[in-house]
Amino acid sequence: MTPFLQKVIQFLRENPEGVQIVRRVSTEDTIEPPEEEGGFSRALLVPEPGRKQFGTFPVPPAEQPTQFTHFIDGIQHSHLLYYQQTEKGLLPVVYGYVASMVLVRRNRELHPVPELVESEEALYLPLKAFDARKFKRAGITVYDSLEERELEKTSFATMLIRAGATVARVRDHLERKLALKWMEQQTPTSSDWLLVDGSIADLMSTLERRQLVKVVGVSKSHRTSYLEINWMLQVLNMPAGYRSSVFRTVREKQSEVYSWYLRLRWQAGASPTYGLVRIETPVLTSPDDTREWADRISGWLLQETRPLSLPDPRYDRLLYPFRMCEQHLRSRAPSEAVMRTAIERVGDISALNAQAGSSQGAD
Repeated sequence: MTPFLQKVIQFLRENPEGVQIVRRVSTEDTIEPPEEEGGFSRALLVPEPGRKQFGTFPVPPAEQPTQFTHFIDGIQHSHLLYYQQTEKGLLPVVYGYVASMVLVRRNRELHPVPELVESEEALYLPLKAFDARKFKRAGITVYDSLEERELEKTSFATMLIRAGATVARVRDHLERKLALKWMEQQTPTSSDWLLVDGSIADLMSTLERRQLVKVVGVSKSHRTSYLEINWMLQVLNMPAGYRSSVFRTVREKQSEVYSWYLRLRWQAGASPTYGLVRIETPVLTSPDDTREWADRISGWLLQETRPLSLPDPRYDRLLYPFRMCEQHLRSRAPSEAVMRTAIERVGDISALNAQAGSSQGAD
């Protein structure tokens, strides 16, 4: 039992009115992790020396071993903990756990960086229907699961979806915080490179000297469309070891980054996105360096495809250092057994309070 869950149990012991514990979750109450991306964006072709049209190209053999020394990834867990009867109706209260860490590679082995490992537990609920001060006095961190959306116009199922999305955003903020902390530790002469699981556009928008940062992002999700259909068809037909032309992604309220697609691996009969990732880097100072750096970074990433991230179902796109990050974090996270124990204890408290209420009514 974590100290946070103990606080939650004590809080519900002292505030049992209207609490309904969730011991059996139906399929309607399952909180699925939200996709990282979605929708449409805009991209502009970045001219590379000797290449003026969009295309796909084989990545030259790497002239040096991969230069990535640090890797950052995060995890999240969401559980529907209890319902709360309020003046606004019966509302879900979700327990969320987020964690992130940086691994460093030394002598071909990956090790956690102790000062770059963080986690947070919190409750996610529609704050417009709750008194946040009660939770604060009990030392319980809470987040608004609706994030300014109108409570009256949000269905119960949507509240669960929004809670899961809020947990994901809190995880993103934690990862960005650790990435920035890593950057602050770097010196102008440092040879370290950081590889981030996901987009770095938000991260780059917080920096003043973006071009000098040795940070690369790898996105496994392809729900957002950046390229016109003829360009994307070329990408989807790339063999393993090929990359696309470089383009600039332009998003509202985000920094521009250089980006390109890279096919890490391929096998016959696979989905068109099998082994396909999208790379993001800070905008380069000199456009003449674009082709050189895109080839060099792609070559490093192809070296990172061994060993395979099996048995993870995302092994075709999940680089092994990221899998190791996730495994380290999961070993530290509260287990399902811990959650079940917490729920049972809360359930016992609710039953006792219900009995006490019946006795008082009989008197």
